[in-house]
Amino acid sequence: MNAKAPRVLVVDDEGIIRDALREMLATEGLAVQAVENAIQALAELEKQEVDVVLADLTLPRVSGLELLDRIRQSWPQTEVIVITGQASIATAVDAIKRGAYHYVTKPFTADEILHLVGQALERRRLVDRKDRLEEELSQHRGVHQLVGQSEPIRRVRGLIQTAAGSDATVLIQGESGTGKEIVANAIHAQSKRRRGPLVKMNCAAVPETLLESELFGHEKGAFTGADRRRIGRFEQADSGTLFLDEVCEMHPRLQAKFLRALQEREIERLGGSPPIPVDVRIIAATNRVLQQAIEAGDLREDLYYRLNVILLQLPPLRERMDDVPILAMHFLRKYAAREGNRVTGITEEAMNVLLGYPWPGNVRELENAIERAVVLAQVEQLRPQELPPQVHDRNDDRRPLVPAHLTLEEIEKLAIAQALRLTGGNKSEAAERLGIHRTSIYDKMRRYGIEWNPRPEAAETP
Repeated sequence: MNAKAPRVLVVDDEGIIRDALREMLATEGLAVQAVENAIQALAELEKQEVDVVLADLTLPRVSGLELLDRIRQSWPQTEVIVITGQASIATAVDAIKRGAYHYVTKPFTADEILHLVGQALERRRLVDRKDRLEEELSQHRGVHQLVGQSEPIRRVRGLIQTAAGSDATVLIQGESGTGKEIVANAIHAQSKRRRGPLVKMNCAAVPETLLESELFGHEKGAFTGADRRRIGRFEQADSGTLFLDEVCEMHPRLQAKFLRALQEREIERLGGSPPIPVDVRIIAATNRVLQQAIEAGDLREDLYYRLNVILLQLPPLRERMDDVPILAMHFLRKYAAREGNRVTGITEEAMNVLLGYPWPGNVRELENAIERAVVLAQVEQLRPQELPPQVHDRNDDRRPLVPAHLTLEEIEKLAIAQALRLTGGNKSEAAERLGIHRTSIYDKMRRYGIEWNPRPEAAETP
């Protein structure tokens, strides 16, 4: 028997029909198993994957309709063709309504059987292909939204894949604008819960008096103004994922109730008494330094340990400056397509400006800067003057940060080039900014092969 051949399970209590079907299908290269009742059929389905089940409706003890219902419930990807007599066509039609692929009436011909089984296998193949494409698209919408190739972002991608393979609680820590929600999307999109809901709530955006009701829901009459039952975010996320952003903004009293819901996997609506079981995976996020939040009493220590099963720390953009050009072009293409304008690139001078700014607002600030530049630009290549003033102001005293993975010599080379750019090529002023003697900057420029011309430009990042 070919292990790669499509598998067909024949279920019929008449031995002659059962054997005829088995022989007929096997000659077409199919892997065929034949049993005489529904109990045996279920046992076979438990043991191995089956593509198509060909089942008589009038089976002893457990009927063909009951077998169909069980297959649709436990093996929804398996196609079912039912066999019936002329007197039971109404039952066969009912079977189609309950999820059967089709029916065939006795007496049937080999051509009828082979045609129906072939169609059912083709449908199964198309459904499998659709599922694979949906999974690939889900992953694309998840981790691939994390644009960049720097070492810090590669580590984050690896942690996302690890977290996605588990059902453990995840705590994401990172400054505002680093992409915490994108990471939550990616974890859910690649997890086994991806077909379930992803429910999101920003704890800082909901008034404290309403936060408990938002999380757990309430019954009608639970408080003034509660004129109807409300289903909370926990119940909305059942069988899926609940993402709670800025979790440290939740009042400590409510954190205690939240902790109990995590531990017991059940909640109580406000004004309700019976506990409601929930199957929810929690992803929490905060821009606070976690230890400081605990010391300040803004995050219960026991809740921290319950959330911190998998800790995922997002690097600020200043620690992954290698990704700035990639991110800038990603956002440029995004907003140029939206605006329908002719912007296609970024000049070298503008890119050097982007690389010389520390981005306190992280990726979100960079995205906003590029969006603004694209909207305002009347040229094909973005120039420094299209960038926001705080980004291209060259008269401030900011010392641009450099990628953290560089060697000391590479950092020195980049720092000299950036100092020359900030001073317009004035080597004495550049040396003063760097805290070295004027003659030293000439020596270092010769050693590193740094040349300067009237166009402000920085040395290439190694």
